[in-house]
Amino acid sequence: MNRVRRWKTPFVGPVVIAAVSCLMSHVSCPAVSAEELKVGYVNVGKVFDGYVKTQRLDASLETKGKQKEAELKGRMDELKKLRQSLELLNEEAREGRAREIEEKTEELTRFRTRTARDLRRERDAMAKGLLDEIRQGMEEFAKANGFTLILDSQSLAYGQEAYDVTDEVLELLNGRAKASP
Repeated sequence: MNRVRRWKTPFVGPVVIAAVSCLMSHVSCPAVSAEELKVGYVNVGKVFDGYVKTQRLDASLETKGKQKEAELKGRMDELKKLRQSLELLNEEAREGRAREIEEKTEELTRFRTRTARDLRRERDAMAKGLLDEIRQGMEEFAKANGFTLILDSQSLAYGQEAYDVTDEVLELLNGRAKASP
């Protein structure tokens, strides 16, 4: 049984018909012709990873992480010494030291959690700023080079390599980043 497919939205059918007839006719259409389109795509992940400022961010966060690890190690060593000295104390002093050890252990846990959260938030905020810069760089590149569209490669099912402008955008961003301190 053959059925005629009907459009669910009342004006979609006429829009599609108008677009197809416009493309097939010799009459000038308000839409941009294919010759006038200049399209490119960018692998934003590759740009992000290769961006000089991303590498600076990674180095900065690594340094902060190592500082926090050193501080954490110092606190853990202090806690270890307290536990070792617990054995040498009498019963009454041992109870007081046990409470102190428990408090230090909880403090260590809070420090570890807070440090990880703070570093993650800082990384996320900085990454958002870098992504904003990358998007702005893509827009500037597109305008300077006469592109109609620049797409993110992650949203493409397929793109010919000739339309990949990732390296050019990365070069623009890195050139600008190296020129500024």
